[in-house]
Amino acid sequence: MLRYIIRSLKCLVIVGIMFSLVVLIMFYTSEHDPALKPWNLFDGQWLKIILFFVAYAAVYPLIGYSKKEVAFGVGFSERRQEIAGVLRDMNFVAEDISKSESADVLRLHNNSGVIRALRLWEDTLTLTGCDGMITIEGQRKDVVRAAMRIESYLAKLQDNNQEQQ
Repeated sequence: MLRYIIRSLKCLVIVGIMFSLVVLIMFYTSEHDPALKPWNLFDGQWLKIILFFVAYAAVYPLIGYSKKEVAFGVGFSERRQEIAGVLRDMNFVAEDISKSESADVLRLHNNSGVIRALRLWEDTLTLTGCDGMITIEGQRKDVVRAAMRIESYLAKLQDNNQEQQ
């Protein structure tokens, strides 16, 4: 629950900043009455705008983050480095594997500092191996891309094994 609240607050901050930037850019690049100030554009409507932002920030963690399970088979803990290599193409790097709390957990984050900052450091992918399945958790678009890459990697492994037999 705490993670949900933190994500909501981060979303509220980033949406507020983006809204302010757009309004200021539009205000100062257009012709307007010299007596008009940017904060006077929405007189009497601030409560509605704030309520909209709060509602959006409250809902976004529900739709912006997800979990997906991928059938992996056995040996996730032995193939953590290989999986990290597969996701390196997505510009994700593994956090220090030696400091991981479990051999069945792999945490990755985006390698780009700019993207990490724009996502307010909510860019972590967590892969957990259990009973022949990998559970991937993180931002929805990253989870879908990672699942597709891992499934493709597993299909290539299976094809290679069949060719060798």
